[in-house]
Amino acid sequence: MERNLAKNIEKIFLALQSLDSYPKSIIKHGARIFLLIFAAGTFLVVYNHALLNFDLYFEFVAKSIIKNSFVVLAEIVIGALLIDYIFKKK
Repeated sequence: MERNLAKNIEKIFLALQSLDSYPKSIIKHGARIFLLIFAAGTFLVVYNHALLNFDLYFEFVAKSIIKNSFVVLAEIVIGALLIDYIFKKK
């Protein structure tokens, strides 16, 4: 089980290394955008718990920001992989 998992992770790592420079830069900048949005959402959750009187609406918005940061990361990674796939075909 662990060998199979290690082989799969190694295949993913090798596939990501073979990307062109443009999709790699898209993923790198997308990861930074993800971290910025995720950090903002996390800050809002901590702010709501520490300084506010636990506003439920504020909590909902903050957690929605955190969840959407993962959606943004997934869209950016998928988009970069599609760009790489399309332009390698030609």
